[in-house]
Amino acid sequence: MLATGSNSQAGYRLSIRFGADGFSFSVLGTLDGSVVQTDRFPVPEPSAVADVLRQALRKPYLMDYRFQSVEFAVETQTTIVPLEHFNKSDMLAFYRLCFPGQQASVADMQYQILSSLEAVMIFRLDSDILRIVQECYPDVKVCCTDALQLEHFAAQQEKRLAPEDAEERDAYACFDEKRFFVAVFRRSKLQYAASQEASNDADRAYLLLGIWKALELRAQQDACHLEGASKELRKTVSEYILNVN
Repeated sequence: MLATGSNSQAGYRLSIRFGADGFSFSVLGTLDGSVVQTDRFPVPEPSAVADVLRQALRKPYLMDYRFQSVEFAVETQTTIVPLEHFNKSDMLAFYRLCFPGQQASVADMQYQILSSLEAVMIFRLDSDILRIVQECYPDVKVCCTDALQLEHFAAQQEKRLAPEDAEERDAYACFDEKRFFVAVFRRSKLQYAASQEASNDADRAYLLLGIWKALELRAQQDACHLEGASKELRKTVSEYILNVN
């Protein structure tokens, strides 16, 4: 349940992230978002996902906190549709169209509304995995890491005031160990968003510059904002793009 553990008046929330390497659990303070405790649970092989998750949820320290909310964020393939064209009954068909090689069922389909962008992100989460989490936290909020990152980029873009006739575009990219997420905006309007698999700087630079070229972004006028990029990657990208932040 959400309200469990000690009688401490401090507010906490639990963030569970599920990626290709396994799970991470983070206990966060609700007032400032500070990390109180974190733990990682690697998954040695795909068949062990459910067992690892059950063991993680049984950790005694989780009972020491009263969680005001629980978030289960999934790192997975996503696709975006305009809010005006979104229909729950079409999610599976649309997902299969975008990812024909992926196994999915109606029960696996999840979505997250991005109200500030008037868009909806569709993704897959194994219904059996979700059921295991809901057994402990029935009110868990399901989301995907790409959506969280896109909302972060959108907030950053809102701070960059531009005249209505501005032609400049802003590309944002956030890198982690094995993938990165890219979004492109023009005057706070989303024009492109996608994740790419890449675990080394050479592949990251190649893919990022390929996206830049495919979208016909301009090397002199448009800006590239990098988060989590190494010095080497920044240096490589700066050789082709003038405005790298």
